Amino acid sequence: MASNAATTRAASPLAAMTKLSPSVYFYRPTTPSPATADTETISSQNPAPKLIILATWMGARDPHIAKYLVQYQALYPTAPVLLLRSEPRHFISPRGNPREFAPATPVVCSIFPDLGTTPMTPANKAPNPQQQAPQLLIHAWSNGGAASLHHLRRALARPAAATAPPLPPYTIVLDSTPGLFRYRAGYRAFSAGLTGLAKWLAAPFLHALCAWYWLAHGLVGRGRTGPLAAAAAALNDGAARRSEVRRTYVYGPGDRLVHWRDVEAHAAEADKRGFRRARRERFEGSEHVAHVRVDAGRYWRVAKETWEGVD
Repeated sequence: MASNAATTRAASPLAAMTKLSPSVYFYRPTTPSPATADTETISSQNPAPKLIILATWMGARDPHIAKYLVQYQALYPTAPVLLLRSEPRHFISPRGNPREFAPATPVVCSIFPDLGTTPMTPANKAPNPQQQAPQLLIHAWSNGGAASLHHLRRALARPAAATAPPLPPYTIVLDSTPGLFRYRAGYRAFSAGLTGLAKWLAAPFLHALCAWYWLAHGLVGRGRTGPLAAAAAALNDGAARRSEVRRTYVYGPGDRLVHWRDVEAHAAEADKRGFRRARRERFEGSEHVAHVRVDAGRYWRVAKETWEGVD
């Protein structure tokens, strides 16, 4: 039995999760996961999240996702986990996005059944979210993760309660996001994982895609249109401000896909818009969505402190 279980894990690192669509996976714990070396010294004493949402970077592979999943399972073994995966097709052909991310909606609503049912009015105005205990933990990586989270929030928004927060009180870790579109960075993002002949054959199409995006959204749209701008704006909009308890930006100057100045500019905008708990954690010597490799202890301590309220 142990051999068969080991073989299953090796074949599919996400085997413990239920695949609801090509982009949505769900894990509901049955027994607590054993602590790993990175989590033994920072085990949480606070109440666990009612739900953890992991919105991964574009093209993230199963073994890489599983490392974060296992770590959160060790930190909060009783918390269910919703995984939102980002793929190049979500940017190239966005029409199918609502269908792919739709299965995430009933999962969130089953855990938070009162979500978005009561519009905000002066009479029933909710308290400052920063004074509430968070119920939801979100961890998003890169622009792909930020975009997936935006898709989920749009799916959860109900016209009958347009002013109600689409999410319960939450904390969020923003790893290597959000960033503005930059041609070279965009090309690197879409060509990541391609090598040799495959990269050479795909190059013309990828350059055409990046050129179109730059013309449509960089030049004509002045950086204010397109999926990247929409995802970044949603993180700082009024709905987020009504739900968010605190956030942490994890970024670094070694990132060649999302410029560190874009992240800091977004954090500065968050300050101006009233997000008073926008923490910045700058990692030196790390690459895109690889900050955990430089200092795993610091990375997971920051993630834990974001949830537990250590500014």
